Amino acid sequence: MAIRHLRARKGAKFISLITYLSTGGVAVGVAALIIVYAVMTGYISTFRDKLVGMNSHISIYSLRGQINDDGISERRIVQSIDGVVRVNPVVLGQGMIESQGANTGAALRGVDTEDPGWLSLVGEGIEEGSISSLTSSSPSILLGAELARELGVKTGQPVRVTIPSESIPHSRLFLVGGIFNSGMYDFDSTFAFLSLENAASLLGMEGKISALDVRVENVEDASAIAGRIANVLGADYWVSDWKRLNRNMLSALGLQKVVLLIILGLIVVVAAFNVAATLIMVVLEKTREIGILKAMGASSKTIRRLFALQGIVIGAVGSLLGVTLGNFLCWLQNEWHLIKLPGDIYLFDEFPVNASPASSVICAVVAIVLCYLATIYPSWRASRLDPIRAIRVE
Repeated sequence: MAIRHLRARKGAKFISLITYLSTGGVAVGVAALIIVYAVMTGYISTFRDKLVGMNSHISIYSLRGQINDDGISERRIVQSIDGVVRVNPVVLGQGMIESQGANTGAALRGVDTEDPGWLSLVGEGIEEGSISSLTSSSPSILLGAELARELGVKTGQPVRVTIPSESIPHSRLFLVGGIFNSGMYDFDSTFAFLSLENAASLLGMEGKISALDVRVENVEDASAIAGRIANVLGADYWVSDWKRLNRNMLSALGLQKVVLLIILGLIVVVAAFNVAATLIMVVLEKTREIGILKAMGASSKTIRRLFALQGIVIGAVGSLLGVTLGNFLCWLQNEWHLIKLPGDIYLFDEFPVNASPASSVICAVVAIVLCYLATIYPSWRASRLDPIRAIRVE
């Protein structure tokens, strides 16, 4: 009976039209919420994975400058802390890389080539050459894809790395042993990797390191573990985790996600108002039928339930269509990458989408509940109709 009431009598198709429009409004609102949530979740998740992938989970620096003796004693202390997986020495510096056709500044990073975690991480993004080239007899360097493109070099070609100095700049020739692509423009246009020994020799830091790179079991526990490390090492060391270093960016992304969900959630609210308007029109058109039902013994509670069910039907059908449309568009983007992004602006060159069943269920339930709430006033009006006056309505 609820479904029949949503249909129009012959010659009065307007009710059917606004019913379809209300259902479509719910579908569009639910689909928009699912897509926006999937996009923001995918962007934040991808951004986090790139950050904790290319950078350390926790970084340890000495406030006195460089860490002596390759940080052996500090590494032993930090490794004993619960939750810590690996502690690796790192040599950091800035330099000018010059090829035959161009030159540009770069962030030099000397890494432990025996660290299996780093080898697998960077090795996944190697486009040309090999990561094992850093251990070859001839000095080699790994360049980010954007950095190599700017220099106009390929694997096997020489580049000159110059370190600025107050007296005489240090300069040395390296062969491009490989080109990596991390998927983040900032990393690929900035970083160049050297072996720990070559980096220390180039920067004049033999027997010393710049920092300790700490990897933990669960990246979400990095802040708590960083606090324990700081307490153990004392005031002579500065300890920071990846969340602290990128706090502003993560906070901005989280706020943006909430604001967008609230704004687009208003689409569902508007659709719920359309449901209320539709049911009010149904009450006006079906006044005589409602009077007949009450005259036959239908209670006010039955009439309210009838119109509440109509709103739930609109919400359920619209939610089902919206969930199907939203997830289909997310699948389409993940499979075919139809939307590309300029990597120098948005950090990634692909539009990350991460749709989850839980978000789809939540959006659908919220839409159905709003549609039900929209039926309260129309159902109350219908239940208050006087059967004698309602039957006499032409």
